[in-house]
Amino acid sequence: MTISIRRFPVWATLAPLLAASIAAYASPFVSSKSDTHGTLYMNVDQRAKQIYPVNIWAVDGKLTNRSSQSVLWVAPGEYTFTVKVSPDVNLSDIPGPQRNAGYGHDQHELKVTVEAGKDYYIGAKFTASGRWEPVIWKTEAEKS
Repeated sequence: MTISIRRFPVWATLAPLLAASIAAYASPFVSSKSDTHGTLYMNVDQRAKQIYPVNIWAVDGKLTNRSSQSVLWVAPGEYTFTVKVSPDVNLSDIPGPQRNAGYGHDQHELKVTVEAGKDYYIGAKFTASGRWEPVIWKTEAEKS
């Protein structure tokens, strides 16, 4: 297929729009609360339960620019989130003999099946040894 000089401006305009729409389609994040979604809460501090805030760094192996957001609207589906303990958490305050070993800086994967109309509370659960794993510590119907 050849592109004539007269049609080049049309193709030059359409190509970036097509690429942007494909990228937007591939993203699990929705931009409007009116779109069908589940909600992820990652900033809820539950120190009494030794659960701390996390940030999402990647979704299904693809880096995301949403690591600093604490509430996300996600389209329904199955995802693997790569999470890290929030930098706001002071690791020296974490109970356990291994707390200074840097385990808090590790990233972990969490598989989540997001359902429409549900809220998921995600955090880092520390063990007595100071190691952590990501957990969904609460799931509930979406708040109105």
